[in-house]
Amino acid sequence: MTSKDIYTELNAFMGRMRDGETREMVENLQAAIEYQAEKLRIYEEKFKEATGKERPELSDSDRRRLAGKARTLNTHLLQITETTWSPDTLMDWYHKLIAEKYDSTGPGQKKRGRRVLDEETIALVVKIGNDNPNWGYQRIASYIKYLGHKISFMTIKRILTDHGIYPREDGRKNSDWGQFFDAHTDVLAACDFATYELLTPSGLVRESILFFENVTTREVWLGGIACAPDANWSAQVARNQTDAFDGKLNGMKYIIHDRDPLFAGRFTDILKSAGCKTKLIPPRTPEYNGHIESFIKTIKTECLDRLILTSEAQLRYVVREFLEYYNRERPHSGLDGGMINPWPQDEDGEVTEFSRLGGLLKSYRRVKKAA
Repeated sequence: MTSKDIYTELNAFMGRMRDGETREMVENLQAAIEYQAEKLRIYEEKFKEATGKERPELSDSDRRRLAGKARTLNTHLLQITETTWSPDTLMDWYHKLIAEKYDSTGPGQKKRGRRVLDEETIALVVKIGNDNPNWGYQRIASYIKYLGHKISFMTIKRILTDHGIYPREDGRKNSDWGQFFDAHTDVLAACDFATYELLTPSGLVRESILFFENVTTREVWLGGIACAPDANWSAQVARNQTDAFDGKLNGMKYIIHDRDPLFAGRFTDILKSAGCKTKLIPPRTPEYNGHIESFIKTIKTECLDRLILTSEAQLRYVVREFLEYYNRERPHSGLDGGMINPWPQDEDGEVTEFSRLGGLLKSYRRVKKAA
């Protein structure tokens, strides 16, 4: 029986479930799966006898084909049918597909990333910084530009910091960020985008996920998910967040975000009209929006990077489940190990395990058992 025959049998099973043949069809499908697995083992044994190798070498095209098929099976089915490679290996191949999509090192690709500076330019920056301790980063950057080297303000700061040079004054006046946080911590929010690659029949599709965070309480909520967000989409998100009845930004005086064009124009105007001013972080300084950046790293490492999703509906469900877990069931080091808005517990109850997303996210609390 070929793979096509298995799919045909599965379709027949779905169509005849109402006819009382469920058990027989399940047994037939299980037998077909076991047959295919046994045939694969025989092929592997023959291959090992002929070549002396444990397993065949696959090309990138072969890995793509297997990773694409594996996304439709859960871990249990993969363990039954796939005896050569583990589910984790197939997941790694899927992540490699995403990395290759945005690889800028291949032929014809535009080079990305930070430009490598030559030693002469670095030495010049260090000399000017040492000779002029009262100059700020911006003034040094202006002189470097005048001398024929185009270097940004933040690159000047990085070079001088690496060499232990700290000018007395900062031409960009970024030293007020600590005071700004301290003065507005109770009325401060943040927002930023995360991305996720859906594996669809037409290839990898990038989805943009907009998150908002209350900097004081650390509560995070979903602003929206879109495949190709534009100015109209971001403007509607701003309206939703400042709605007079249930807008989550009501009462916030400031919101921090980066310089993404989607945060400009109508998005900013709508927030300001509701009394929430925007605070842009300096270019290429994600640490100035560290709270929301930390959350995005958390949701990726603990959830999204461990799943292969194929539709926006799946992505919405997974994100909402993780937010419920993050806000109510997960301890946070930034809150001294406390939770943002924990579920109530029964002090005399038994410790009970709760899981989400098939056991990927687990939590524990005391619950009284029903009599």
